[in-house]
Amino acid sequence: MTIKDIARHTGLSIPTIGNVLGQSGGRYSAQTRARVIKAAQELGYRPNASARAMRRGRIGCAALVLSRSHQQTHSYIPAGLLDGIDDELSLHDMHLTISRLSDEELSEANCLPKVLREFMADGMIVNYTHEIPPAMLDAIHAHRTPAVWLNAKLAEDCVYPDDFAAAQSATTRLIELGHRRIALLHLISPRVYSGSFEANRARMHYSVMDRADGYRAAMAAAGLASLVAHHDRFVDEDEQIPVCRALLSGVDRPTAVLVYSENDVSLLMAIAAELRLAVPRDLSVLMFSAAEQWFAGQLVSAVALPTAEIGRRAVRMLLRKAKSPEETWPPEPVPYEAVLRGSVAPPLA
Repeated sequence: MTIKDIARHTGLSIPTIGNVLGQSGGRYSAQTRARVIKAAQELGYRPNASARAMRRGRIGCAALVLSRSHQQTHSYIPAGLLDGIDDELSLHDMHLTISRLSDEELSEANCLPKVLREFMADGMIVNYTHEIPPAMLDAIHAHRTPAVWLNAKLAEDCVYPDDFAAAQSATTRLIELGHRRIALLHLISPRVYSGSFEANRARMHYSVMDRADGYRAAMAAAGLASLVAHHDRFVDEDEQIPVCRALLSGVDRPTAVLVYSENDVSLLMAIAAELRLAVPRDLSVLMFSAAEQWFAGQLVSAVALPTAEIGRRAVRMLLRKAKSPEETWPPEPVPYEAVLRGSVAPPLA
């Protein structure tokens, strides 16, 4: 079914049908528009996407590129990220396609333009957050491929959460509540690394160091001692319980713990219960996460990652890139704040 059939059915001209079903319907009366739309529905008309793309000079689609590597953390998709991407694309009459590629494919010289060609996309939103293959960056730059990076701290064309500022702000708010002994908990397992902790620092996601540095900056500004458990070594799984137990024991135990991610919260809450520390009366717990979550019947407060906003901003940057592929855009850190509710309170006197 084509616009010629609709024109024949309604007695209107082909240009009129094309304009009403396209971007110029406002030039016609409401009666004419209703007549055309009703006929299109009755005849089962569907627009030809390929022809429309040729007229517009763009497909109206973005490709979300993910790694198919065994390292699932490289392309982790937190809650809210796809919602933000899809919501912003819909505002521009665009849709999303997803491509999962191996690290080898991502590094091939001819792979990235192939992604755009085969998936009919105007550009790529790359959710490959760390240990990015250098060949991948080189290929994107060489082919001038419109691409924006998610949750990666690069020199250009990227959108990421401002973890340093968020950790600094969250720690400062705990200090303002009256906490003086605040710890940062991040138990990094050696399972996915080989060699020493120091040798692997560069391989870790930027947030590992940025959150620790933001926490330390706030503690130093208040004249307080920092306690990071542990950023000087890896912690095996069978050692994590003793480490948490030691952290929460003794008269000088912290009255508040800032947790790097929800992965360590269950263990921390279990040890707190074992030691009969009530949350938040005896111990305030605040974690980095997409949203507050329940652990052992307790709603744990979050430094809520701005996942939806990151997705929206990535789409906006990609649209700018698609218009001017030669132009680079400065990194865009996205600010965010802690939500201090269920598991955070002033310390006991």
